[in-house]
Amino acid sequence: MKFRALVCPLVIVALVFIASNGCAQAALSLAPPEEGVYRSAHPDFGLRDDDVTADRIRAFTDLAGEIVWAYISFHWDNGIKFPAEACRVLHSEGVVPLVGIMPWSELKQGVQEERYSLARILDGEFDDELRACADEARSLGFPIMMEFGPEANGSWFPWSGAWNGWDEDKYGEKNSPDGPERFRDTYRRVVRIFREQGALDVTWVFHISSAGAPKAEWNSASHYYPGDEWVDWIGASLYGRLRGDAPAVPFDEIMKKIYPGLCALSQSKPLAILEMGVSDSPVTRDKSAWIRNAMTSINAGRYPRVRAASWWNKMKRPDGTSSALGIDSSPESLEAYRDGTRDLISIANWEER
Repeated sequence: MKFRALVCPLVIVALVFIASNGCAQAALSLAPPEEGVYRSAHPDFGLRDDDVTADRIRAFTDLAGEIVWAYISFHWDNGIKFPAEACRVLHSEGVVPLVGIMPWSELKQGVQEERYSLARILDGEFDDELRACADEARSLGFPIMMEFGPEANGSWFPWSGAWNGWDEDKYGEKNSPDGPERFRDTYRRVVRIFREQGALDVTWVFHISSAGAPKAEWNSASHYYPGDEWVDWIGASLYGRLRGDAPAVPFDEIMKKIYPGLCALSQSKPLAILEMGVSDSPVTRDKSAWIRNAMTSINAGRYPRVRAASWWNKMKRPDGTSSALGIDSSPESLEAYRDGTRDLISIANWEER
């Protein structure tokens, strides 16, 4: 099935007033398209994913076409200061900000986080800072998307279950693994604070990795999921290959494994491929074929609840070496991406919650 691409400014189509703290306020949520899939992306915003400029956005859209949302990282290493200006830059370019909250103090993977541990967030130590962030989000005057702790089922991040209690059963509910449960409760706490502050025009996203680790039942996405009351979209990161010259894992092979589980988290929430990509390899030369196969599956509606696909276009790894993930890593890859995403939808539809 083919869908006509819509390239035009952001349009708000519906509005509702709901009560928050006794005051009537507008609440808008990014709704999935009735048919088709949103074209979104992670344009290259530098090594920290937070150097947002109009030039960087335009550089990507000149290559790829208009996008619905763009991801930016909200790191806490320099304090918990909401990236309001980055959101304004994206909005001025007709792109919806997707703000990824990264609660870590040193931006190091695979180590324990002491300052911004989930336990300390749950104890309310940073509630004042989070309230200030919520006030900033509310004052923007336009809707945004947010996610707390991307890829929480991946042991590389300090907010994962692996660094916050693993499968112990000493915290919270009985027979619920502590690590994922602490994340779930922290996610709810953050959302609750934003809502209590009247930051209601936030579409909340729950984000896991298709390559979660460790591979254990206690680390399954179902233990992390905050619940439909707290989440608007559900999505996953999905990469065919991140480095090296081994053949890329086919898109469908990965999706067939994770799609049933994503659907099982909620009967109603739209799904998104929040990060997708494959590195180029001069040995296998299979990147363009991977892209074509992935986009053929998406366009054909093979996974009907998927309503957005977002390419990870970061050019360099943290060590400064090339990631080979860019859509234009070769002429063939760029052509495959353009062909495959031509019929994706590039306008956001906002609806009442």
